[in-house]
Amino acid sequence: MPIPTTELVIFDTTQAVRNDRSILSPAFKIVSNFNGIQMPAYVGTQIENPGKGYVFMNWDSLAHHQAMLASPSYATLLEALKPAYGGWSKMYHVIFNAQPVALKQPVTEVLLLTIKNPSHRTEVFDILTKISDSTKKMLVFGPTLEDKNVIIVVGGWQSVEAHWQMVANPEPKAALERLYTLASKDHLFHSTLTPFTGK
Repeated sequence: MPIPTTELVIFDTTQAVRNDRSILSPAFKIVSNFNGIQMPAYVGTQIENPGKGYVFMNWDSLAHHQAMLASPSYATLLEALKPAYGGWSKMYHVIFNAQPVALKQPVTEVLLLTIKNPSHRTEVFDILTKISDSTKKMLVFGPTLEDKNVIIVVGGWQSVEAHWQMVANPEPKAALERLYTLASKDHLFHSTLTPFTGK
């Protein structure tokens, strides 16, 4: 199965969606009818700060998502999303180095990096590839389609504690210390994602 184009939206959550994610079911029912969407979609609030939320959706291509954004029913979708969105949101698109199975795990790490100097891109990718391989692709990464110097990393973990324990080991610790000298850590948080099939 080809690797999808993954849409990530980080947004300010409302009290309503923090209390009950199922209020988004009508929105994902609409999404599920669009051409090129690979359901389920995944939604979660940030463990560290539930005022922030995440939506992950996998598409056959960026063009399929753009077609949805341009479609007449997009206005209906925005209306259905309103109860969950608290105002601010930011959208990214990324093609990961492998299937993003991290979205299905008990805890999903969401890390955004910006490469400080483009000449270090190869080394940054090498470090992330080694980490990805060492987790058997439970951690995946890719540059955003909007800005190739911004990298999205998602990792699947059994718990937040399991993530911190793993990165405290000497080898990943050294790799991450080097990584963070080459790229700024703009966002590193965790979420427990709920799948929405649109049914």
